[in-house]
Formats: sequence, structure tokens, C-alpha cells
Amino acid sequence: LGTWIAPVEFARAYASTREVSTAHPHMSRHVQVESSLSMTGSNADERIPVTPRESVLMLGAIYNSIAGATGHPAIFTPPSVISVDDLVADLLAHQGKSLVISGSNDPDIQKLVAGINLMLGNYASTLDLKQSIQLKQGDDREFEDFVSSLSQGEVDNLIMANVNPIYSLGGFEAMKKAGFTAYLGSALNETASACQLICPDHHYLESWGDAEPVLGSYSLQQPCIHPLFNSRAWQDSLIKWAGEDGSYEDLVKFWWENMIAPREAQGNKQWWVDTLQAGYFVSALEPIPASTSYTPPELKLDPPESDLSLVLYSPVGLNDGRHANNPWLHELPDPVTKVCWDNYLAISPADASAMGLEDEMVVTMDGIEVPVLIQPGQARGTISLALGYGRIKAGKVGDGIGVNAFTWVRNRKGYREYTRDHIKLELTGKTYPIARTQTHHTMEGRPIVRETTLKEYQSDPSAGNHFHLEAEAHSQTLYPEAKFDGYHWGMVVDQNKCTGCNNCVVSCIAENNIAVVGKEEVKNRRIMHWMRIDRYFSDQPENPRVFHQPVMCQHCDNAPCENVCPVSATMHSNEGLNQVAYVRCIGTKYCINNCPYRVRRFNWFKYMNNEKFDFNQNSDLSRLVLNPDVTVRERGVVEKCTLCVQRIQEKKLEAKLEGRPLRDGEVQPACVQSCPSGALVFGNMNDPDSEVSKLKREERNYHLLEQLHTLPSIGYLTK
Repeated sequence: LGTWIAPVEFARAYASTREVSTAHPHMSRHVQVESSLSMTGSNADERIPVTPRESVLMLGAIYNSIAGATGHPAIFTPPSVISVDDLVADLLAHQGKSLVISGSNDPDIQKLVAGINLMLGNYASTLDLKQSIQLKQGDDREFEDFVSSLSQGEVDNLIMANVNPIYSLGGFEAMKKAGFTAYLGSALNETASACQLICPDHHYLESWGDAEPVLGSYSLQQPCIHPLFNSRAWQDSLIKWAGEDGSYEDLVKFWWENMIAPREAQGNKQWWVDTLQAGYFVSALEPIPASTSYTPPELKLDPPESDLSLVLYSPVGLNDGRHANNPWLHELPDPVTKVCWDNYLAISPADASAMGLEDEMVVTMDGIEVPVLIQPGQARGTISLALGYGRIKAGKVGDGIGVNAFTWVRNRKGYREYTRDHIKLELTGKTYPIARTQTHHTMEGRPIVRETTLKEYQSDPSAGNHFHLEAEAHSQTLYPEAKFDGYHWGMVVDQNKCTGCNNCVVSCIAENNIAVVGKEEVKNRRIMHWMRIDRYFSDQPENPRVFHQPVMCQHCDNAPCENVCPVSATMHSNEGLNQVAYVRCIGTKYCINNCPYRVRRFNWFKYMNNEKFDFNQNSDLSRLVLNPDVTVRERGVVEKCTLCVQRIQEKKLEAKLEGRPLRDGEVQPACVQSCPSGALVFGNMNDPDSEVSKLKREERNYHLLEQLHTLPSIGYLTK
């Protein structure tokens, strides 16, 4: 669900198995075996923290147990110290309805996983080989062979396009053996700086392209904007250098009309026009199914770990470093740790206590200094570090932030391994400040995120939500009942489907021109995000349960922020929206003090055209990212979520021009549109047939701090 292969696609499919209702009181069961607490692991029903070696032993034990139960030969593997009996029993009870996957690059591990799924009858059931995902098809062994040829001087001319091996391969010394080096890309990086020739490439929004993300499903990419600079698509450069005529656009068109188009449409110009307008094409041809023949591997293990095991991972924001110059993603908090603007060494509470470590202490690891963060859920005997940081040629935003974790990646048996054993840490006596958007991690026993078990829900749909009934029964107010004619906008958040991915946060930033404030201001609790995802831990810190809760302005009908504003800058619209008149706001911050949900933001500085905040929106080029439908706020005013009122007005105008009422689901705030799991539903609460009204009638529905009787328009469904 984090960064593995196709997380957006996986999140939607995963959430579809977690959707429960009185009509469908069933859901999937998710068990996660891992070393560091990942976003995926934080959503698991059961999580088993283990060292990398223990995870391999568990997989071998699961394989042998299932092989014995299904009449297949076992493999030799040392015994697992962690019992797998319950897992095996569960898998055998759901043959053909289960799925085992692994994120390892080790081919032997993947063979074991394939064998388990084969013995369980999951192929052609939960595994569809006919529509295989075509993403991330690189072969580490082939690349290793190429590097070997390069090192031996067998490559005269080396041309690279939009890759950065000097950063991700620890210097890529073999590149120096090439007679000529050229780099084609849209931005400068470590590799481009070391090449003899740099050819500026179009930005992807200026480029033609195509893809086959899923076997038989083709996607077309066409330019959204004319090139801003004197650049050329790298594919056009290759065509010119090869002495060929035409352009890459011509090549794409020729390929689609003659190779992808169905036989009856080949040569049909209208088919190309229609497909270009649609942007995709699904082939009617039946793909050839992949082979399911299987030979069990010989599982080879290193000697037992001593010291610590290091686990490297791709963070949700920066991924492998390709987004290191994007300030939105640097300021995006990690879904689990809530840290931004840095990477850090996550260590378990038990190991930290034994070693005398505290948060923000600096240690050296193989001579490199790294700050420490004590992370609940980290497996004992392991530490973890995010990739993507430590860039030196990323740009003004990304240079010099964090350490380069690719230093510890090694090639092994033809694949890149992202774990290392025998790691030692040494204290330096230094400290390093870490910026976190959330520093309190428990609910202190309060019913903020409400939960129940599936068994309890099946017998009582209101299970876990009895406080809502009590709050409703004792609600009293001095104010007259709020009534809204026409539209009354509201939202429901299904906490059982929300994975905490932060897609909604980023889309809100992009849609609403939210400023980047930088690490120092984040530490000062001055982050400007209109939407946040609160993450809570419960139970034991060695293996806590984790909850993710999206929080934005609740658009209360009895809004406590409205009656304290001395200039009536914050008020209620006739459609139930709590809104702010920026030109009227004088910055008293009374509304912030009176908001129990902590969702209003104050502009302490003028973030645009200010050298202190030299991240984005301070040049003519970077201001192209601004949404012209949303006001850019000045210093000294308060801002907050508007439920994307500009989108509401746009759709209302479209409906008016077409002479019809708004359709349910037609208006989608940015957060709703971008949520991959479909956890957010928006609509008109005055329409009893709208999806949001149906969800609000669910017995799982409740409101945040409803004992305050603020009457929020945002509802939450019990997890």
C-alpha cells in the first residue's frame, strides 16, 4: 500500500475487501510480517514484527506446513522460532480465497511465495495471470551484467535518460570507463553533472508517450502544454541521432495505428482520434496465460544475525529520491512516524533503552552520522532507514537533506538487497532536531477513533459506537436549529477503508495553493496543511495497534469559531459551509483558539516572494503551479479547509448551463477525488438518496468530539 509496484491500484482493491455494512457484514483478514512498521503493516489486523532472517524462516515453515497438508514435497529449511500454525490453518481454511505476497527482491523467496499460492489454489482466483501488471519490470541481473561490461571498457558511448545511477549505485564508478557519456533529462542531478553532454528533455506534461501498465491495457500520453524552454523530448533526440526522419509523436501514432489497433481498425484515422480522446485502449485479444510450472528452490540463509539488522525502504513521499526536489513531498509527513524534511534511523523502544538512546540523538553507522527516532512497532534487533535522501544535485529544495541510504544497498546473487546484517551503532554525543507534525501519539482513552471487532459488528452494527447514542440523547443547545434549503454539504470518512496514505493531503495542497513553510516552521507547529491524518498508537509499544484518522475543518452547524470572530470574518454559508473572508480577517486568532479540532491555520509570514521560504511559488515559473480559482493568502490571515468551494461552484454552473440539478457524486473535493481507497464520500445531506446521507444513517456513523454539540458536517464510520 506504500510504494510497492502499483500502490494506488492496490489500495482501491484492498479497500474493496475492507468495506463492511449491515448488508455485507464481511471483510478480509490481513496479516503482516515485517521488521519496520510500514504503512501497510499499520493497517493489518494482525502484525508480526520479526527480523529479516526470521521472516524467511517463517516463510519456509509456512511452505512446508502447506506442502505437507496438500501432498507436496517439503524443502529443507531451519526451523522457525515463531509459530506459524495459526497462519497455516487460516490459509488452508481459505484455499482459493487467500493470497501470500512478499516485497523481497530475492528470486528464491518469490519462488516460495509462488509455490504457496499454487498449492493453495490461488492462481486464476486471487491471482490473475492474464492481466499481469507490467510495471517495474527491470532485471537486476541484466543490469549487473551491463555494469560489468561497462567496467571492462566494452561500452564506447553511454546515453542515459532520466536515471540517476551515480546516486543510487554508490558513485557508479564504471561510468568513467565509457568513452562518451550523455544525459537526457528534464532536471539536473548527480549523474547529469558527471556527463560530458547534457540534453534538456521535455517535462512529462510537455511530452508524448504511451504505456502498457497492465497486460492488454494501453495508455496514451499527450502534451498538456507547449514546451516552456528550448528543450527536446529524449526520444526525438534518439531519432535524430539515428539519422531518421519524423518525430516521436509520429512514431507513437504509427505504432498505435498499425500495431495496437484491432485488425478491423488498422488504417482507420477515426480510431486514432477516438482513442487519443479517450486516452486508453483495452485489447480484445486474449493474452497468453503465464506458465504455472514450479520447482521448489533451495533456500540458502546467512548465519544468524549478530548486532543489528538494517532494513532500507522507499518512503511514501520521496520514493527512491526521484521527488527529492519537490517541497510538497518533503513537507508531507511520513504516514507512520509523522516526520518530514529528513530521514532518520528508526529503532525499537527496547533496543533504544538497552543502548541508552533517545529521540534526536546522533549515532554513526559505518562512519556516517544519522539521527535516531524511537519507533513503536520496530522489530527488536532491527533498525530502518528511508531511501531517497542525501541528494547533492537535486536542486535548491532537495540538496543536503538527510543521508543517502543507498550506501548500504548491495548486489547479491543477481539482485539488489535492501537489508544488511552486522550493523553497529556508535554514539557521537550530538543531537539533531527532527521535525514532526504530530508529537502526541495516544488517544488517552478517549473515543476519538472508535473501533470494534467484526464478530461484535455482526451481532450489533452499533458496536463500538454507543457513545454516539449517549451524546445524541443528551444533546442540548441554546442556539436555534440550523436549517439549510437546497444544498447542505457534508462528508463521511470510512476509517475501515482509510490507509493513511496522505494522497488527500497532497491533493489538497495542490488544489488550494497551500504554502510550504519549511522544517523550522514545522518544528514551531506552523505547518499550513488544511488537512491532516492523525495517527494513534494503542497497546504495547513493541507491537502497537495503529489508527489513521483524516481530519479537516468539520464545517460545524454550531461552529465555535464563528461567534468569537470580532469582525465576522468567519461565517456560515446558506449551504452549510464554514467560510472565511480573507479580506475581512485581521488575524486575532480567536477562531483558532476556539476550534476544538485544531484545523485552522494562521499565515505567520508572507510565504510567497520571501527568501526565508524559498521553496516554491516565488518565481514566475513556479507560480504556474497555482490554481487560479483559489485565492493566494496574505500574511496575517487565517485559512482552512473550504470543502473545495470552487469545485462546488464550478459543478453548479455546469448543471445550470445544462438545465439540470446536480447529480450525486458529481461534486468531488480534491481529497475525495484523489483518495485511492474510496474512504471519503462527499455530497448533499439534504438529499436522502445521496450516498453521504445513506452513510450518515449507518449505525457506525459518529462525529468528532460530539459531546461538544458543535454539529459537524463531517461524519466518521467506526473502524
